[in-house]
Amino acid sequence: MNRSASGRSPVLVAEDLSVSFAGKVALEGVSLAIPRGCLTALIGPEGGGKSTLLRSFNRLNELTPGAVTAGIVRLNGVDIHQGGVDAATVRRKVGMVFPEATLFPRSIFDNVAFGLRASGQVEELHNRIEEALTTVGLWSGIADTLDARALSLAPGDRQRLCFARTLALRPEVLLLDEPTTALDSAATARIESLVHGLKGDYTIVLATSGRRQAARLSELTAYLEGGELVEHGPTETIFTNPRDARTESYLTGRFR
Repeated sequence: MNRSASGRSPVLVAEDLSVSFAGKVALEGVSLAIPRGCLTALIGPEGGGKSTLLRSFNRLNELTPGAVTAGIVRLNGVDIHQGGVDAATVRRKVGMVFPEATLFPRSIFDNVAFGLRASGQVEELHNRIEEALTTVGLWSGIADTLDARALSLAPGDRQRLCFARTLALRPEVLLLDEPTTALDSAATARIESLVHGLKGDYTIVLATSGRRQAARLSELTAYLEGGELVEHGPTETIFTNPRDARTESYLTGRFR
């Protein structure tokens, strides 16, 4: 699997990937390439395997007791599970934003600085934080209140702060797990605008239950159901001419 469907070389590749939790299969035999500089959407019904696949790309599944992974995940050609590969290093290169804002009961500044300090990247700390907050559109509004509690921010701004904390580490890949599911329509639009602006600068994998969100944002789409990768390809093709009847049923709202 040397080239992606888009013609770009892949950053992440899953090869015959299976994941189970306490004996219950969550993913089975998934093979998928994530092209460099593209936004790939993972869609499908709840429990279909979207989040599990996403978490496989930066070794988060292994933090769950009883998790068992088989198969291979490669980052820039290197098997991330092979001996000598540090999980923390993988997670700095492959950053993640979760469905709800995961903030610490600390200041805005300390929240963004957390990953940088934890990884020993304290040179130009203030510049890195300003850069990240500017990218997510928060700097102009909070530059004078960085000592304020992060939890005092509005929900949409909290989520953008989580984006900033991830971006401050300058990852190569962004994993977005339902990043707007807890937000109202206005905050969702701001996050989608942010994600659109990040396209091209990052390789992005977006797990979303929003069909329209996937259609608006992604270049490639993968449909998962029952832990199986049913099909994947260019978003326009998946949405207008899916090969598999299961994909069509999901996209047309007939899924049961």
